[in-house]
Amino acid sequence: MARLSWLDEVGAAAIGLVRYAWFLLAFLYLSIKTPWICRDLGQRDFWRQVALQVYFTAVQAIGPVVTLALVVGLFAIVEGVSGLGALSGADSLGRTITVVVLREVAPLLTGIIVIVRSVTAIAAEIGSMRVQREIEALEVMGIPPMRQLVAPRLLGGLLSLFGLSVVFSAAALVGGFAIAQLLVSLPAAVFLGAVFSATSPVDLAAFLTKIVLGGLGVFLIACYQGMDVGTSPTEVPVAVSKAALHALVYLVGLHGAVTVAVFLTGTGSSIFMGVL
Repeated sequence: MARLSWLDEVGAAAIGLVRYAWFLLAFLYLSIKTPWICRDLGQRDFWRQVALQVYFTAVQAIGPVVTLALVVGLFAIVEGVSGLGALSGADSLGRTITVVVLREVAPLLTGIIVIVRSVTAIAAEIGSMRVQREIEALEVMGIPPMRQLVAPRLLGGLLSLFGLSVVFSAAALVGGFAIAQLLVSLPAAVFLGAVFSATSPVDLAAFLTKIVLGGLGVFLIACYQGMDVGTSPTEVPVAVSKAALHALVYLVGLHGAVTVAVFLTGTGSSIFMGVL
C-alpha cells in the first residue's frame, strides 16, 4: 500500500504539472489573441502600459544590474586567470567570458532580479485588483483584462529582460576588461576580439532562447497567479509566493535544459573544454 501511495503521489504531481502547463499555454494564447481582436479599442493606452512596464522593470533596475554585472565580470576574469594562468592567452579568457558570463550568468541573474522586483509586484497588483473587483469593472466597461493588464506586462517584461541582459553583458565586459588590464595587461582590441571570436551562433541562440522563453514564462506565471486570486485578501500573498517560486523553478529549469542542449551540440562542448 505504501508503494502504491507513493506512485499515486508521483502520478498526481505529474498530472498536476501537465495541467498547469496547459493552463499557462491557454493563458498565453488568450493574451496574444485578445489584443489582436480588440486592436480597434485604441493603441495609445496599450503602448502606454507597455512603456510603464519597461520603466518599472528595466529602467529602475539598471543600477543594481550594472553593479552586479561589474562584480561578476571581475570575479570571472580573476577565476579565469587564476585557473588558466596569466600566460594562457586571450583566447582562453574570451571563452571564459563567453561561457560563464554572456551565455550563462547574464540571462540567469537578470531573470532572478526581474522575478524579485517585478514578478512579485505584478502578481500582487493583479491579485489586489481581483480582490477589489477592479477587473470585473473593466469587463463591465467593455475593456478586456487580457488586453489591458496581461498583454502589456508580457510584452513590456520581455523587452525589459532583453534590455537588462544586454546591459548586464556589456557591464560585465567592462568589469572583466578592467581587471584583465591589471592582471595580464590585455589591450582592449585583443580582449574584445577574443570574446567575439569565442562567441558562436549557438551561444547567441542559447542567449536569445533563455531571454525569450524565460521572459515570457516568468511574466506569464506572474499574471496567471494574479488572475487566479479569488475574493479573499489572504489569497494575494499566497499568489505572490506561488508566482515567485514557480517562476524561479521555471527559469532555473529552462536555463539548465538550454545549457545541456548547447553542450550536446558539440560547439558548447568545445567551449567548455577550452575553459576547463
